[in-house]
Amino acid sequence: MTRNDDRPLTGGMELRMRWPIILAAALGVAIGTTGIPYYTLGVFIKPLEAEFGWSRSQIGLGAFFLHSGTFLLSPFLGGIVDRHGPRGIALTSLVGLGIGLALLAASGPSLLSYYAAWIAVAMLGCGTTPLTWTRMIGQNFQRARGLALGMALAGTGFASIFGPRFCAYLIEEFGWRAAYQLIALAAVFLILPAVAYCSRKADKGPGSGNRAELAGVTLRQAVRTRHFALIATGIFCVILAQAGSMVHLVPMLSDRGLDAGEAASMAGLMGFAVITGRLLVGALIDRFHAPRVAVCFVPLPAISMAIMLMGTGHYETVLAILLIGLAAGAEVDLMAYLVSRYFGMRHYGVIYGVNLSIFALGAGIGPSLAGLSFDRTGSYDQAMVAAIAMFLIGATLIGSLGRYPELPGRDGKSG
Repeated sequence: MTRNDDRPLTGGMELRMRWPIILAAALGVAIGTTGIPYYTLGVFIKPLEAEFGWSRSQIGLGAFFLHSGTFLLSPFLGGIVDRHGPRGIALTSLVGLGIGLALLAASGPSLLSYYAAWIAVAMLGCGTTPLTWTRMIGQNFQRARGLALGMALAGTGFASIFGPRFCAYLIEEFGWRAAYQLIALAAVFLILPAVAYCSRKADKGPGSGNRAELAGVTLRQAVRTRHFALIATGIFCVILAQAGSMVHLVPMLSDRGLDAGEAASMAGLMGFAVITGRLLVGALIDRFHAPRVAVCFVPLPAISMAIMLMGTGHYETVLAILLIGLAAGAEVDLMAYLVSRYFGMRHYGVIYGVNLSIFALGAGIGPSLAGLSFDRTGSYDQAMVAAIAMFLIGATLIGSLGRYPELPGRDGKSG
């Protein structure tokens, strides 16, 4: 479709003309450090526990090192993305991710080698986080930004559907090392070429030009606002609880009598809910005030934790998993959208990068805390009670953000 005037595109036109960019971002999100490596960690807990004798909290600490690179590098990386665009960084990091996963496959029996491999995954693959993919979406979509973000970030839903099930099969047939080796090969030889082709026009979008012309505030201005404090603290509370629940979901279920395959398959159901949550939240925040949408979705896992604490039957467990997935489909979309609307696109990369560092801190600590709770008490009950409180606090903070501000720059409404 060709346009010969300067009228802004409608949301539908943006989606029709730029869908390959969404596909590229979705593939990148699925294989990136917050996708397959993160969502499949729970499937590897028991095999590693059996082979090396490591505790669940020690194995779960891998998530902390996975997110350590995100925590340390995101603000710096965000500044580079703002200046040079996200595409080149993302493609280079996909190669680095493959190298890191290959190192993970070779780790053990030393626990330090396992942690070092996760650090390599985190550092070499840091450009595969949502920072690059959401910047790619933000600079190419305005009217349909929420839905485009939801569609792109739905890649994590596909990761959680197919990742645990496929890795459980590979582990059973060939061992856990082969599983990581195949993921590494897929990142470099399947996903990288597809992303490179689909994103070839991504750095030419309307939001990728002269940064001075874009609406938005600087990082220094942003951190002085109540909006920044509410977003950062609210997201931290939510992901702290969410990460612990999701990484330990497979062992939580298997401890209740399901075998590893059944637990992985049931956990895979969550992926459908993640995809639904991403798309639904994305569509809603294009039409309604995003903090109000957050209040409806963020507390849902608190209900899930209550259901699991009551030890109810199969159908109730399925409902609990679906509710966790719906909320997991909301938090990253909301963070990206809230940053773009409250602070604009001019310095989106660095502002989102700081928030992503805070997000990564919670995502890294959460699984270790849940594992520590299990190691000390023999159950996940205390961890689930704490998670309920965190979900409710996070929803309250995000729901208190208030109206979108007018932003300095080319178009305050476009930020």
